[in-house]
Amino acid sequence: MATITAGISVTNDIASNSISVGESFDLLKANREDGMDTMISVSKILTSTNQVDLITAASVSTSHNYVYINNPSANAKEFIHVGIGNAGGGTPTDTEEIGRLYGGDWMFIPWTADTNEDIIVTPSTSTEMAIEYIVFS
Repeated sequence: MATITAGISVTNDIASNSISVGESFDLLKANREDGMDTMISVSKILTSTNQVDLITAASVSTSHNYVYINNPSANAKEFIHVGIGNAGGGTPTDTEEIGRLYGGDWMFIPWTADTNEDIIVTPSTSTEMAIEYIVFS
C-alpha cells in the first residue's frame, strides 16, 4: 500500500514574537489502518459564473477522502467560491460556502462524500478561469 503524506509549514513575523508551525501526517482511510489507494487529479477551465459540481459524491469513495483545490490564477482579484452541496446543473440547491480561493490560493480538506454533498465551485467572472484539484481516497 502506498504512503501519502501531507504537510504544511507556517511562519510569520506579524507580531513581536514570531511563530513557526510545521505539521505532517499520513493520509489514511476512515478505519485509520489502511492508506489511501486512489488518486484523481484534474485541471478544468471554467467559463461562466454558474455554480458547478466540481467533484461529485458519486465519483469518489463515500467513506473518507482528502481534497486539494487550487486557483492557479495570477490575478489575485479572480476568485472561486468553494462550497458543499449540489449545484443541480448550475442552479444552487442547498449549498454551504466553505471559503473563497483568490488567485494563488489553495485549500486542503478532509471530505466525506455523502449524497447531495458534492464539492461545488462558482467563479467570480465568466472569463476563462482555471481550477485544479486532487482527490485522495
